[in-house]
Amino acid sequence: MRRRSLRRPGCLAAIAAVLVLWQAGTVSAQGLPESLAGKYTGTATSSGGDLAVICELKIVGGKPTGTIDSSEGPIAVTGGTLTGDKLVLNLDMGGMIGTISGTLTDGKMTGQWTMGDMSGTCTLTKVTADAAKPAAGTAQERPKPEQTIVHPRLEVAVPDFPAQGLVLDIGGGGEGVIGQLKGKQVVAVDLSKDELLEAPGEPLLEIVMDARDLKFLDRTFDTATVFFTFMYIAPADHAKVFQEIHRVLRPGGRLLIWDVVFPRKTDPRQLHVMYPLHIQLPGKEINTGYGAKIAEGQGAEHFLELAGATGFEVIARKNENGWFHLELRKAG
Repeated sequence: MRRRSLRRPGCLAAIAAVLVLWQAGTVSAQGLPESLAGKYTGTATSSGGDLAVICELKIVGGKPTGTIDSSEGPIAVTGGTLTGDKLVLNLDMGGMIGTISGTLTDGKMTGQWTMGDMSGTCTLTKVTADAAKPAAGTAQERPKPEQTIVHPRLEVAVPDFPAQGLVLDIGGGGEGVIGQLKGKQVVAVDLSKDELLEAPGEPLLEIVMDARDLKFLDRTFDTATVFFTFMYIAPADHAKVFQEIHRVLRPGGRLLIWDVVFPRKTDPRQLHVMYPLHIQLPGKEINTGYGAKIAEGQGAEHFLELAGATGFEVIARKNENGWFHLELRKAG
């Protein structure tokens, strides 16, 4: 149930693909030369790992446009500027805005990308006419790539909800939203040590732990939260996680869940979905993106069934475009 398998820097590494714009040859102050147009392939790297990317680039009136494709979703090139030997490009991934810059040495592109507090590097190369030709005896048709659905941006407001005692935050790494909100009340657990180290906020404790096997005693916590984390846990493991949370909550304790509503596929090649997010906390905004493998049609009803089977009562339910929020209470 590794959290944010697509969400963290690896999910945005594809933006670095457009750095290949800086190919050999001169560029003038009037704009980028049309010779930069074409197809580029390579690898983008960040703390989240490596990602293969393909960029189809066009130069229109000296300005760059085009699309970057990867298994993690399409990114639009919306413009850019060239000052001396510095190229800055503007990018848009379903409402998530970013920029990139880079240089070229001996035909090999090396550059940097940044988006919010995330960043990474990449190396890419333009596909030449000879390289694009299929080898003798091979099929002419290109294999059909996997597809990623890019959902409209989710608008998620998280108020400073009342909570007595300690708050167990499942999947509390990454942005650490609950840790930022409730501070020293929070015990954050996550499978990833790196995610916990990256999380802002000041929770009381940060522990590497599997939510399917919580190491706490029965009836330890008054509140548990799961903020956009079930989307990264295999559906077959959801019941076990519910059982563990139920066990460590005191009678009358609350479970608060925020999670996505997965779409229905319109093409069997659609394997992943990307959700740009705008999270509104009291006095603070967070812009990020969550991506995951599609669990087709999974939404609030799935978790309401698990709640009933585990012994939770439904206190409140909120349905929004692409996400939901549940407040549950342990009976007794």
